[in-house]
Amino acid sequence: MQDNGYNPRVENCYFCSGRDLKPHSQATYWKEFHLDFVECAECKLIFANPIPDLETVIKGNRALNVHHVSRGTFSQYRGGKEFAMFLQSLQPDGIMLDVGCAEGFFLLGVAENSNWKAEGIEILEGAVEFATTQLGLAVHHGPLEALAHMSARYDFIRMNNVIEHVQNPVCFLQYANRLLKKAGQIYCSTPNGFQDGHVLKTANRRGLKINLLENHFFYYHPKTLVKIFQACGFKIQKSYCEDLSHSLNDFGFLPWFKYPQETQNFALPAFQNRTNEKFHMSEEDIRSFKNHPALKPWRLKYQRFQKGLFRIHFPTCLPIGHQLHISAEKV
Repeated sequence: MQDNGYNPRVENCYFCSGRDLKPHSQATYWKEFHLDFVECAECKLIFANPIPDLETVIKGNRALNVHHVSRGTFSQYRGGKEFAMFLQSLQPDGIMLDVGCAEGFFLLGVAENSNWKAEGIEILEGAVEFATTQLGLAVHHGPLEALAHMSARYDFIRMNNVIEHVQNPVCFLQYANRLLKKAGQIYCSTPNGFQDGHVLKTANRRGLKINLLENHFFYYHPKTLVKIFQACGFKIQKSYCEDLSHSLNDFGFLPWFKYPQETQNFALPAFQNRTNEKFHMSEEDIRSFKNHPALKPWRLKYQRFQKGLFRIHFPTCLPIGHQLHISAEKV
């Protein structure tokens, strides 16, 4: 690790070790960190080179948490309750791990509505403290490798919008594989890098370097991420993309679209020593949204049916759609 806020620049692709890394686009991370994105000519993996180091990312996540206040309460709990139905359809009970669990409301939705034991891991210490002390959840602090001693513990691992943030995706998925029991399952959702990476390119063509507040340092072509999963010991059960709502803008087909300027000048020094004082959840607040009419089981089942009926799924050989989903099993 270097002392300038970056990991060392790499000469080879993180996945295939290819050396032909072509310039892709440019951006910034919290304004003060310049990002040069490259694309591997062999496997099409897109990544920042060099990548800001973990210490810098933790500072960025703390600042982002102050800016956003919370990563969801009611919606996270509702998602956990929906996911509980899915887990129960797999097997009556088990142990699941939610990677990047924030304050833990998704986990709470799983734990309170199924026989599954729900655990999480999160790098923001404030979120971990809230999840453990106020919600009574089993949430670990640190990156995924902090659980290296828990080999073959989990039946299911969920990583929702996480793998684009990691320091090394291959090592990350290898750790995840070790944590799963034999035939354990994993679910990954991440932006479709073929499309999402074009956002950076489109902005550059219009004379703008997007100021990334979230540490999106890897952009995955759908077929590339499938190959990474397979190389890390997983058998793909399902992979697809969905959500066309961003496509026209991402590919630059809306020349009049203006990128939001609100966050373009956000920099880490402005958030130094600030804490997330606005985030408060009392027990009464939590009880109130647990009893919300929208969380009735029949409503959740109906919403799930609607999503399955009307969402168009595109195969990974046709890389359109904003979000990429992969379900896989440890082999």
